[in-house]
Amino acid sequence: MANQARRRTKGANHQAAASNKSSSWFLMLFALPFSAVGIGMLLLGVLPTLYDWSRMQFWHEVPARVVSAQLNTHRGSKSGSTYSVSAHYRYEVAGVAYDGHRPAINTSADNIGSFHANLASRLESAQRSGTPVPVWVNPSRPQDSVADRSLRLGLLGFQMIFVVLFGGAGVGMLIWGWSLRRSDAHKAERLQTLGGEPWLANRAWADNRIRSSKRWEVWFAWGFAVVWGAIAYPAALSAIPRAWRNENHIVLCVLVLMVAVGLGLLVWAVRATLDARRHGEVRLVMDPFPGAIGGHVGATVDLPGVPYRPDLRFAVTLRCAYHYQTRTGGGDNSSESREQIVWEGEGAAQVQPQGRGSRMAFRLSVPKGLPESEQAVGTNEHHWTVLLESTDPALKFSRRFEVPVYATGAESTWLAHDAAKHLQMQALREAELDAVSDIEPVEGGVRLYQPYGRLWRQNLLWLVMGGAFFGMGMWAGYSGAPALFPVVFGGVGGAMLLWGFYAVSNSLTVQLDREGLRTERRLLGLMLAWQRVPAKDIARLRIKESYTQQSGHQHTTFFRVQVHLRNGKSVTIADSLRGRPVAEQMLARVAKATGYPR
Repeated sequence: MANQARRRTKGANHQAAASNKSSSWFLMLFALPFSAVGIGMLLLGVLPTLYDWSRMQFWHEVPARVVSAQLNTHRGSKSGSTYSVSAHYRYEVAGVAYDGHRPAINTSADNIGSFHANLASRLESAQRSGTPVPVWVNPSRPQDSVADRSLRLGLLGFQMIFVVLFGGAGVGMLIWGWSLRRSDAHKAERLQTLGGEPWLANRAWADNRIRSSKRWEVWFAWGFAVVWGAIAYPAALSAIPRAWRNENHIVLCVLVLMVAVGLGLLVWAVRATLDARRHGEVRLVMDPFPGAIGGHVGATVDLPGVPYRPDLRFAVTLRCAYHYQTRTGGGDNSSESREQIVWEGEGAAQVQPQGRGSRMAFRLSVPKGLPESEQAVGTNEHHWTVLLESTDPALKFSRRFEVPVYATGAESTWLAHDAAKHLQMQALREAELDAVSDIEPVEGGVRLYQPYGRLWRQNLLWLVMGGAFFGMGMWAGYSGAPALFPVVFGGVGGAMLLWGFYAVSNSLTVQLDREGLRTERRLLGLMLAWQRVPAKDIARLRIKESYTQQSGHQHTTFFRVQVHLRNGKSVTIADSLRGRPVAEQMLARVAKATGYPR
């Protein structure tokens, strides 16, 4: 059976590899125009500006008489007016007269800030009054001069948006596409050599010392922080002074919020980097290798930098999932990437001393019939991941590993303890339930109360991101961008703000007993909805998935407990339950207290 499964997987992998090859070519072709825009702006805009500015700092200042100066207005059909400055001035160096015509480092027209208007006004005033103005002259070529050698940070920041946003995305996609081609070619070559052991064809798995994805999180965090900063900081630099002068407090607050989000992203990147340096290159060693469908998935992880303590606790999550594209409407190319979780198991790791540090070990049982690693689903593949997290607030540790799991049926040879049956798991699930609900027994049933602000840390993300998107929409509208930008960004941000406000401001009170069901949903104490259901209309209790929240590579699925009615409708009696085991425990407690079937 295992050999047949591996042969099926091998054939599917060859099909997926062929599809990935064409996808990598398409990805690189798609990336070329983005790369060209970013690299072109860097080579033709940013670098020449910085080069001229740096060499002009060594030029000599001499007085000059302004012959003529003018602010030029260039009217575009769609993008509005842009401005430039024309200037003619005369100066002397070593008794020789020269004519200069360069007003500033950048001579092209733009509408970034009021630099052109201010420079033209200063030169025109000097022309009318006959007052000399300082200009800067190249000592080795006196005919080269400039009237204003200041570096325009607003313009430079605007150019950097194209460099970072377009160039970064384009170059990143090129590198990703090229790495996919090399990885697929290497995998196909090793598959032909290794035959029935496809996990050895993956370099990341071949030596059974599997690295975590922390390094990719660090790169992603810095990339996100740089891209956001390239957009937010120049926007704030150019727009905050104008908003301050005009006393536009709403726009001012929005811009400050954008800067605050940028600083938050920078803090995230720094923390991720420090965490990666603190724990070093964490590796996972599997037993059995590979992990077995219909058997065990077990492993050990050494943490030399974490001294052993008896109270060290680590939660383990094993997940099988695959990513897929789904249409979002609006056009043939409108789609988004989603993840479908096929199976998930949770447990707690055993911790023991290892040298000066600690070693954690876990083993989970995996049922038969689940997909293998890299098993194709159309053009996509299944992936098995292990997430290890410290449950001690004093120890910030979280690592994700992609691991090979195949239908071998093998069992661990030296990991004896089942992580799912660890005594800590019961305490963890009770703590999760206590964090989101109060459960009180009543005659013939149970009373549940879910307070305001449950899971406020998770829901705070909706408020922060909603405020950021709403702020970007407001700034786009204030800056004269097409109406689509404020409508889209403002609409999405407003929806996220509303959802975040509802999530932290609602409470739920439920009583389920022999008389039936009574629920009250309140918003900041005000009645929002209520329901009464007699006992004869109740069919059974069940759990239902609510949504999945992603933070980096970490996915958290939240569930709710429902009363399923005989007419086919359902009434929620508990929500915000993190993970299926917690939801199952809530369901079991309610069913036991009320006597209603599951």
